[in-house]
Amino acid sequence: MASRAPLAILVGFMLAFPWAGIGAAQVTDAPSSQLRPTPSPPTQSQPTRSEPIQFQAPSGKTKRSHLFLYLIDGLRAVEIPVYGYPEMTMPALSDMMEQGLTLTSQYASSPWTLSSVASAFTSLYPASHGLQKAGERLPAAAVTLAETLKNAGYDTALFTTHPLVGALSGLEQGFDHLEEIQGPYFPAPHRSAEETSAKLNRRILEWLGKRTSTSPVFVTAVSSDLLEPFGVPGPAGSRFIDAAELAWYRGIRKKLLAVRPGPLSPATGEDLKQLKVDASRFALAARRVYDGAIFHNDSQIRSLRNALSERGLLQESVFAVTSTRGEEFLEHGFFGHGASLYDPAVLIPLVITRTGPPSPYQIGKMSDNVDLMPTLLTLVQVPIPEGVQGVDRTMEPRRVNRRFYERPGFSAARPAGQLSTGVMDMIAEDGSKFIAYEEFPMGIQGPEVQLLLQGMVPGDWEVKNFAGGRPDLMLSRRESLEEWKQQCASQRLAPDSPTPKPDPRLKEILRALGYLQGSQP
Repeated sequence: MASRAPLAILVGFMLAFPWAGIGAAQVTDAPSSQLRPTPSPPTQSQPTRSEPIQFQAPSGKTKRSHLFLYLIDGLRAVEIPVYGYPEMTMPALSDMMEQGLTLTSQYASSPWTLSSVASAFTSLYPASHGLQKAGERLPAAAVTLAETLKNAGYDTALFTTHPLVGALSGLEQGFDHLEEIQGPYFPAPHRSAEETSAKLNRRILEWLGKRTSTSPVFVTAVSSDLLEPFGVPGPAGSRFIDAAELAWYRGIRKKLLAVRPGPLSPATGEDLKQLKVDASRFALAARRVYDGAIFHNDSQIRSLRNALSERGLLQESVFAVTSTRGEEFLEHGFFGHGASLYDPAVLIPLVITRTGPPSPYQIGKMSDNVDLMPTLLTLVQVPIPEGVQGVDRTMEPRRVNRRFYERPGFSAARPAGQLSTGVMDMIAEDGSKFIAYEEFPMGIQGPEVQLLLQGMVPGDWEVKNFAGGRPDLMLSRRESLEEWKQQCASQRLAPDSPTPKPDPRLKEILRALGYLQGSQP
């Protein structure tokens, strides 16, 4: 949605979509059976029903690619150079962009990690998969990416540093191997470098080294470096901030954690005002610390890719890097996440490299993370299961599938804990964003709807509301949003029966993360 700085290596005009040919012989013109709202009733030139993508089954001599999915919790796209950020926070990811596929208008389906990861794993929006509140579990009826790959002969493994992305929430469904690694959630002590994503790498490589199977692997890594409230260790932790300012920031951060315990709790400028802190100074310092954590995590992605290359695995792999959701630094009044659907909170990167020579390509069309599952399955030539709500992003847009390919991005926010973070829904399309509020976050009042238009104001295009000046656009976006909500509700998964007994660790972890605090600090 925001203005994108194009990669220098990418070609502005291309005669063919290079990533569509995971094989033209393997994918038909027909779109998969994905749920997508249509702004107008289908005509005779549009299919009224979509059919699943058809694949040629790999022959006995065909070897499927390995698949590595790296999720960085809380990485917002606007902090990456390709989106216009002036600091080189992610040199390794930038190198990947010069080799593979980059989606520059990718949205998280939720500003909360749990719901967003569930969408990425199931290709279902939060209202359909039902995992929207911390402490809930993904229904067993969900068909996950890991299950689909496991059924196709893959060995599957999940390595996670987020305590809720695993067995506590049912997100380990379909993984043969699960390793839950101590993450940076409060009140964990300050970590050494070995306890960050470096430890995640070591566990992954140890597991790969012990394998005797010849099956392809699907490895998912969930890194929480960016959640560290006091920053990652040096030298990366202080790369973008001087020592005195870092010490000041850590002191204020400690006080803020005392006001709202848990690193996942959103804070407001009012909280900082109560502490008599310069909010602008704190936000800038926090962002610099965040940039250091990004740089550190990026270096670990490079290390992992180098290690896989040395073992001959990277050359036989599809490797995807994306995020769970974004993070805010008081750009719109909030510090943290979960309380808005502005770009800093929900615009995320998605970069994919594959086997073979470099194939740099950039897609600016709207997408969201329900598209991740069908896209990755296509790249490893595994059939997409019925009922997914995402679309394969390697599919070349043609007449019969264009209404699926060129469609809006959606996101929804619901309180993930007891803190009142608001209820809102978003549709992003054609240089505009429409946000409808059912409940405002943390007592903050505002207009019930916002219509944000790109290119209409200098700088941050999300600061001015054009809702009163474009009734035609308002009506169109509202209708599309309501249709999307109805379709999601119609595909809601049935909850497990009987309800699984809660894990005895759950309450302690939720309290430590900040989910159990009330509206008042």
